[in-house]
Amino acid sequence: MRKWMNFINKDNSMHKSVFCNQSLGKEKAGGMTMALSINKILIFLLLSSLIVVGCSGIERKTDKAVKVAELAFRDDKKQPNIEAGLIQVYLPGDFKVEEEHDNNLILKSDNQAYILFVNPNENEDSSVLFLAIKEQGDKYLVLHSFQNDDKFGFITIKELAEDKYELALGIGGVKLTTETDKDQIKHDAKQMMEIVSSVPQK
Repeated sequence: MRKWMNFINKDNSMHKSVFCNQSLGKEKAGGMTMALSINKILIFLLLSSLIVVGCSGIERKTDKAVKVAELAFRDDKKQPNIEAGLIQVYLPGDFKVEEEHDNNLILKSDNQAYILFVNPNENEDSSVLFLAIKEQGDKYLVLHSFQNDDKFGFITIKELAEDKYELALGIGGVKLTTETDKDQIKHDAKQMMEIVSSVPQK
Protein backbone atom coordinates (compact mmCIF):
# COMPACT_ATOMS: atom_id res chain seq x y z
CA MET A 1 0.00 0.00 0.00
CA ARG A 2 2.79 2.40 0.90
CA LYS A 3 4.48 1.59 -2.39
CA TRP A 4 1.28 2.38 -4.23
CA MET A 5 0.83 5.67 -2.34
CA ASN A 6 4.43 6.55 -3.03
CA PHE A 7 3.88 5.86 -6.73
CA ILE A 8 0.74 8.02 -6.74
CA ASN A 9 2.55 10.84 -4.97
CA LYS A 10 5.41 10.60 -7.42
CA ASP A 11 2.97 10.56 -10.31
CA ASN A 12 1.16 13.63 -8.95
CA SER A 13 4.47 15.36 -8.48
CA MET A 14 5.38 14.59 -12.08
CA HIS A 15 2.04 15.99 -13.29
CA LYS A 16 2.53 19.10 -11.17
CA SER A 17 6.04 19.51 -12.52
CA VAL A 18 4.86 19.14 -16.11
CA PHE A 19 1.98 21.54 -15.48
CA CYS A 20 4.30 24.11 -13.88
CA ASN A 21 6.78 23.81 -16.72
CA GLN A 22 3.99 24.26 -19.26
CA SER A 23 2.68 27.29 -17.36
CA LEU A 24 6.14 28.80 -17.14
CA GLY A 25 6.63 28.15 -20.85
CA LYS A 26 3.39 29.95 -21.64
CA GLU A 27 4.34 32.86 -19.39
CA LYS A 28 7.75 33.14 -21.07
CA ALA A 29 6.20 32.92 -24.52
CA GLY A 30 3.61 35.52 -23.55
CA GLY A 31 6.33 37.78 -22.17
CA MET A 32 8.38 37.42 -25.34
CA THR A 33 5.33 38.19 -27.51
CA MET A 34 4.55 41.26 -25.42
CA ALA A 35 8.18 42.42 -25.60
CA LEU A 36 8.18 41.99 -29.37
CA SER A 37 4.92 43.94 -29.65
CA ILE A 38 6.32 46.79 -27.53
CA ASN A 39 9.48 46.84 -29.65
CA LYS A 40 7.40 47.05 -32.84
CA ILE A 41 5.35 49.90 -31.39
CA LEU A 42 8.50 51.78 -30.34
CA ILE A 43 10.07 51.35 -33.79
CA PHE A 44 6.86 52.53 -35.46
CA LEU A 45 6.68 55.61 -33.23
CA LEU A 46 10.34 56.41 -33.85
CA LEU A 47 9.95 56.16 -37.64
CA SER A 48 6.77 58.23 -37.53
CA SER A 49 8.48 60.95 -35.52
CA LEU A 50 11.41 61.03 -37.95
CA ILE A 51 9.02 61.40 -40.90
CA VAL A 52 7.11 64.21 -39.17
CA VAL A 53 10.35 66.02 -38.25
CA GLY A 54 11.61 65.67 -41.84
CA CYS A 55 8.37 66.98 -43.33
CA SER A 56 8.08 69.86 -40.87
CA GLY A 57 11.74 70.73 -41.51
CA ILE A 58 11.33 71.27 -45.26
CA GLU A 59 8.00 73.04 -44.69
CA ARG A 60 9.70 75.58 -42.43
CA LYS A 61 12.44 76.09 -45.01
CA THR A 62 10.00 76.58 -47.89
CA ASP A 63 7.83 78.96 -45.83
CA LYS A 64 10.87 81.14 -45.16
CA ALA A 65 11.84 80.99 -48.84
CA VAL A 66 8.39 82.25 -49.85
CA LYS A 67 8.57 85.13 -47.35
CA VAL A 68 12.01 86.38 -48.44
CA ALA A 69 11.03 86.02 -52.11
CA GLU A 70 7.94 88.16 -51.59
CA LEU A 71 9.95 90.81 -49.74
CA ALA A 72 12.47 90.94 -52.61
CA PHE A 73 9.57 91.09 -55.09
CA ARG A 74 8.09 94.14 -53.34
CA ASP A 75 11.48 95.77 -52.67
CA ASP A 76 12.59 95.87 -56.33
CA LYS A 77 15.72 98.04 -55.82
CA LYS A 78 18.27 96.17 -57.93
CA GLN A 79 19.26 97.69 -61.28
CA PRO A 80 20.96 95.88 -64.19
CA ASN A 81 24.75 95.84 -63.95
CA ILE A 82 25.50 93.75 -67.05
CA GLU A 83 24.15 93.27 -70.57
CA ALA A 84 24.42 89.85 -72.20
CA GLY A 85 23.00 89.58 -75.68
CA LEU A 86 19.56 91.18 -75.61
CA ILE A 87 19.18 90.78 -71.84
CA GLN A 88 20.00 93.38 -69.21
CA VAL A 89 20.20 92.00 -65.68
CA TYR A 90 21.66 92.54 -62.22
CA LEU A 91 24.08 89.80 -61.17
CA PRO A 92 25.68 89.47 -57.70
CA GLY A 93 29.48 89.57 -57.61
CA ASP A 94 29.94 85.79 -57.52
CA PHE A 95 27.73 85.19 -60.59
CA LYS A 96 28.99 84.95 -64.16
CA VAL A 97 27.42 84.31 -67.56
CA GLU A 98 28.39 80.89 -68.90
CA GLU A 99 26.31 80.92 -72.11
CA GLU A 100 24.28 83.49 -74.03
CA HIS A 101 21.23 82.77 -76.19
CA ASP A 102 18.50 84.99 -77.65
CA ASN A 103 15.98 84.46 -74.88
CA ASN A 104 18.00 82.88 -72.08
CA LEU A 105 21.29 82.92 -70.21
CA ILE A 106 23.10 80.13 -68.41
CA LEU A 107 24.50 81.60 -65.20
CA LYS A 108 26.90 80.08 -62.71
CA SER A 109 27.83 80.79 -59.09
CA ASP A 110 30.51 78.49 -57.67
CA ASN A 111 29.30 75.05 -58.83
CA GLN A 112 25.62 75.98 -59.01
CA ALA A 113 24.02 76.59 -62.41
CA TYR A 114 21.00 78.83 -63.13
CA ILE A 115 18.86 79.25 -66.24
CA LEU A 116 17.45 82.73 -66.86
CA PHE A 117 14.61 82.74 -69.39
CA VAL A 118 13.09 85.91 -70.85
CA ASN A 119 9.94 86.01 -72.97
CA PRO A 120 10.10 89.40 -74.73
CA ASN A 121 6.41 89.19 -75.67
CA GLU A 122 5.24 89.35 -72.05
CA ASN A 123 5.32 92.25 -69.60
CA GLU A 124 5.73 92.44 -65.83
CA ASP A 125 2.07 91.86 -65.02
CA SER A 126 1.79 88.72 -67.18
CA SER A 127 0.84 85.43 -65.50
CA VAL A 128 1.43 83.31 -68.64
CA LEU A 129 4.58 81.57 -67.32
CA PHE A 130 3.01 80.80 -63.96
CA LEU A 131 -0.17 79.39 -65.54
CA ALA A 132 1.91 77.25 -67.91
CA ILE A 133 3.74 75.76 -64.90
CA LYS A 134 0.42 75.02 -63.15
CA GLU A 135 -0.95 73.30 -66.24
CA GLN A 136 1.99 70.87 -66.35
CA GLY A 137 0.37 69.03 -63.44
CA ASP A 138 3.66 68.31 -61.64
CA LYS A 139 3.63 67.84 -57.88
CA TYR A 140 5.03 70.98 -56.24
CA LEU A 141 5.83 71.61 -52.60
CA VAL A 142 5.25 75.31 -53.30
CA LEU A 143 3.33 76.96 -56.14
CA HIS A 144 2.80 80.50 -54.93
CA SER A 145 2.22 83.86 -56.62
CA PHE A 146 2.55 87.54 -55.59
CA GLN A 147 0.93 90.54 -57.20
CA ASN A 148 0.85 94.31 -56.93
CA ASP A 149 -0.56 97.05 -59.14
CA ASP A 150 1.87 96.65 -62.03
CA LYS A 151 3.59 93.25 -61.78
CA PHE A 152 2.98 89.56 -61.15
CA GLY A 153 5.55 87.31 -59.46
CA PHE A 154 5.80 83.70 -58.38
CA ILE A 155 7.90 81.03 -56.67
CA THR A 156 7.78 77.28 -57.26
CA ILE A 157 9.59 74.52 -55.38
CA LYS A 158 9.59 70.91 -56.49
CA GLU A 159 11.36 67.95 -54.86
CA LEU A 160 13.73 66.18 -57.26
CA ALA A 161 15.46 63.68 -54.94
CA GLU A 162 16.41 63.40 -51.28
CA ASP A 163 17.40 66.93 -50.17
CA LYS A 164 17.44 68.19 -53.79
CA TYR A 165 14.88 70.72 -54.98
CA GLU A 166 14.08 72.62 -58.16
CA LEU A 167 13.59 76.29 -57.30
CA ALA A 168 12.10 78.77 -59.78
CA LEU A 169 11.37 82.47 -59.31
CA GLY A 170 9.63 84.65 -61.86
CA ILE A 171 8.13 88.04 -62.65
CA GLY A 172 5.96 88.45 -65.74
CA GLY A 173 7.85 86.96 -68.68
CA VAL A 174 11.12 86.37 -66.78
CA LYS A 175 11.97 83.16 -64.93
CA LEU A 176 15.13 81.99 -63.14
CA THR A 177 15.55 78.29 -62.28
CA THR A 178 18.14 76.33 -60.30
CA GLU A 179 18.66 73.13 -58.32
CA THR A 180 19.36 73.59 -54.61
CA ASP A 181 19.12 71.94 -51.18
CA LYS A 182 16.91 72.77 -48.23
CA ASP A 183 19.63 74.59 -46.27
CA GLN A 184 20.32 76.92 -49.21
CA ILE A 185 16.77 77.41 -50.43
CA LYS A 186 15.98 80.57 -48.45
CA HIS A 187 19.19 82.34 -49.53
CA ASP A 188 18.70 81.30 -53.17
CA ALA A 189 15.07 82.44 -53.23
CA LYS A 190 15.95 85.97 -52.09
CA GLN A 191 18.92 86.33 -54.43
CA MET A 192 17.08 84.88 -57.43
CA MET A 193 14.09 87.21 -56.99
CA GLU A 194 16.48 90.17 -56.88
CA ILE A 195 17.99 89.02 -60.17
CA VAL A 196 14.60 88.45 -61.83
CA SER A 197 13.17 91.78 -60.67
CA SER A 198 16.12 93.67 -62.21
CA VAL A 199 15.37 92.58 -65.81
CA PRO A 200 13.60 95.41 -67.70
CA GLN A 201 10.29 94.35 -69.27
CA LYS A 202 7.60 96.12 -71.26
